[in-house]
Amino acid sequence: MTLSHTSPTHHYIRLAMEPRCTDVLRIRKSIQDALTEMFGLTFASTYIDVLSVDELGSETVIRISPDDAPKFLAAIVGVSRASIKYSAVKESSFLPSLIL
Repeated sequence: MTLSHTSPTHHYIRLAMEPRCTDVLRIRKSIQDALTEMFGLTFASTYIDVLSVDELGSETVIRISPDDAPKFLAAIVGVSRASIKYSAVKESSFLPSLIL
């Protein structure tokens, strides 16, 4: 029996947010606005899943395609006019590794 290694289907990113926000729709809209500003409407429609937001609203976990992760990180960290400022805390293709 041989084990085959397939490429991951999802990429997970834990982000810190400032100002704090617990509203998932506002977070999603802020991310979409950053993607639109950086890469235009085509990339703004990228599938992004907000998996969790901590109780204080200071961190969130996002699921995205591994192919889109580099552009996603560039957009959310590099956009200056976003309503929520993000900084990448940790990223991985293995969700449990994002836990402290």
